[in-house]
Amino acid sequence: MTPSRICAWTLIAWLCPLVPAADDFLPPQPLYEAGLAKFWQLRIPLEKDQRVLDAYLVDDQLYLGTQDGYAYAIDAYTGVLRWVQPIARSGYRVRRPCHAEDRTVFVTPHDIQVYDRRTGDGISRRELRFPSATGPVCDGDRLFIGGLDGRLHVFDIDAERALWQVVVDGPIASTPTVLGDFVYVANDGQSVYACTRATKTFQWEIVTSGAITADLVADDNGVYVASQDQSLYLVNAEFGQIKWRVRFASPLREPPFVTPMTAYQYALGEGVVALETGPGFDVENKRVRWKLPQGRQVLATGQDVVYMLAGDGTLLEVAIKDGQVRHTVAASGFALGVPVPDNPTIFLAAADGRLFCARPPGIPFPRRQDVLNALRPLGAGQGEGAATQPTSQPTTRPVTKTPNPLQAGSRGVPLGGKSDVTKGFKGKEGPE
Repeated sequence: MTPSRICAWTLIAWLCPLVPAADDFLPPQPLYEAGLAKFWQLRIPLEKDQRVLDAYLVDDQLYLGTQDGYAYAIDAYTGVLRWVQPIARSGYRVRRPCHAEDRTVFVTPHDIQVYDRRTGDGISRRELRFPSATGPVCDGDRLFIGGLDGRLHVFDIDAERALWQVVVDGPIASTPTVLGDFVYVANDGQSVYACTRATKTFQWEIVTSGAITADLVADDNGVYVASQDQSLYLVNAEFGQIKWRVRFASPLREPPFVTPMTAYQYALGEGVVALETGPGFDVENKRVRWKLPQGRQVLATGQDVVYMLAGDGTLLEVAIKDGQVRHTVAASGFALGVPVPDNPTIFLAAADGRLFCARPPGIPFPRRQDVLNALRPLGAGQGEGAATQPTSQPTTRPVTKTPNPLQAGSRGVPLGGKSDVTKGFKGKEGPE
């Protein structure tokens, strides 16, 4: 598919009259009863036999990964398709990328690829001398990657050179996380480590009773560790003490969805389990607020509700207080949810390329000028009549200096791009 065809397809999809309600991907009335309304919807122009396997939200951009290694980048506010790039070899999944200012960084098992965040133009590719096993994490200056060689590898994001390594006791399949001055990494040898992200000074280590393959999650409460010893741990981020541990009926292979007061953990055989995160629950089972057996993946929270996908293909509105299901919405085929902490925004993706965004009623919808702005290259300006983006809480921990249109206080900065499909790289190449 050529760049001009993608750009034209995007404009036609947005500038033509809205499709009738019968064509909505999710039924509007049940959605409204659940406190949501369609914000936008999109069908990605997949090639024949192409299907979507993964969906991620990174700051202001959604990424869909296909089974043949392509990544589709979509503006999260307007639903505009910005660009498409071949990232991984067929048979390898597209891992979650990270942002470094105006660049998107992908890591495959054998290289680091850097693209312009808005246009998709290739900037550089760097071959790796180790087999990587995780997606990348960036703190603005450094890139952190876990390897099957049992090392955390750290690179200078601008100079694209290796800075240092940390050896751990086993392969790293859990994506590291950064909080404050520290980077946290776990391995499938049962341990979690903390070190300073600038100097690699060792801080602490804790040992669980099972392998750790779920991504680590960190917030002001500490570091959440989902282990295959059937336990979720909350660890003091600075000193490494285990604040609490809750045991489940099966090994945990997915990270929790966390808010300041509640952690939601999926466990096979139990569904979604809501846990109190604060002090005052010394007895382990008292920390469990409720369990929802049909729950599969938590997507977002509202004022007093949590939204999640069920195992039977429905979207659930659930009361945070007691776990009672208030409303259900049929979401046939939407097996991929994109978690959005602290923001009542729902992103759902289907294998056939359908993408759906819902937000609470009353938020101003994107206007035509917003769509045009999303297609402009960086620095081209917004044009006349650009709408201000709706405010909300941050969707992710900020890792770049570029404003996020879903964050509070954003002013609708130009998010442009030329919906380009590029196959070459303009930047330097070279081995590590």
